[in-house]
Formats: sequence, C-alpha cells, structure tokens
Amino acid sequence: MKALVVSDSHGNKNILKTITQKYADMEYLFHLGDYVQDAYYLADNMPNTKVLNVKGNCDVGSADPEFEEIVLEGNRIILTHGHLLKVKFSYDRALYYAADHNAAALLFGHSHIAYTEYVDGVWLVNPGSAGEHNQGPLSVAVLVISKAGIVPKIIALEGD
Repeated sequence: MKALVVSDSHGNKNILKTITQKYADMEYLFHLGDYVQDAYYLADNMPNTKVLNVKGNCDVGSADPEFEEIVLEGNRIILTHGHLLKVKFSYDRALYYAADHNAAALLFGHSHIAYTEYVDGVWLVNPGSAGEHNQGPLSVAVLVISKAGIVPKIIALEGD
C-alpha cells in the first residue's frame, strides 16, 4: 500500500489542488500539521483516501492531536509535527520517541527540510514543506508500506 505524507502546507491552495489531482489514488494521506484546515480540505477532496492528521505549532486552538499512531501491514507509524520533539535542533528526541513506541517510522515536519534516514530499525521521515519555499523546493513524501517494511521517497512538487 502507499501513503502520501504532507506537512507545512500553510494554506497553499495551488499545491493542495495539485495533490488532490496527482495523488487521488493513495490509500492514505498523513498531514503533519501547520494548517490542519488543509488536511480537512484534502479529506473532503480525496474521498477514496483515508486522511489522518496532527496539529502543528501554527495550529493554535485546534483540538486535533499532537501525536497519532497507526499500524499498517504490521508497521507502527507515528505522526507528529515535530516541534514538541525539537526537530529543528536535533533528531535525537524523535528517534528516542520512536524507539520507546516500537515504531517502524516516525513522520514529522516543522523544519521545512525534506529528510529521510534509517536509524536502528526506524525510519525518520520529514516530507519537507508543501506550502513554503524558505528551505528548498516544495515537496511531499510517498511511503510504500508492506509486511516487509516501509520504503520512503521524497518527491518535489511541480506547479508550486
């Protein structure tokens, strides 16, 4: 199965429309915060895709969770924005959190910098920013998830 990972969309409606058109066949979409209303938009416009989301540091007043866990094909996947794990300074807390929760992957955003690394049996995946250019091209991640594990890929977005 495949899942699309989106973070830091910051209300970029052009990119949201691109995502709904280009990735309509995804089984899952994980939105990692900073504009949870964008996750609702994606859920409304991708009716065949299961959308899970968490709130970010810009989602003040949102009742959405700061952490979410899902198990797919036997792989525990943790979603968070990343600000509470201080990912702009180090990935150590993210890795410890994932290990403490027996996760196969921890997905986070916040820094706007796309990143994947496999450390001690855990994938750390930041899809980058889908909404703002301040740290490079706009991007998302696609996860291929099977009983054998998870394979992430960062994809630059066109039409940004």
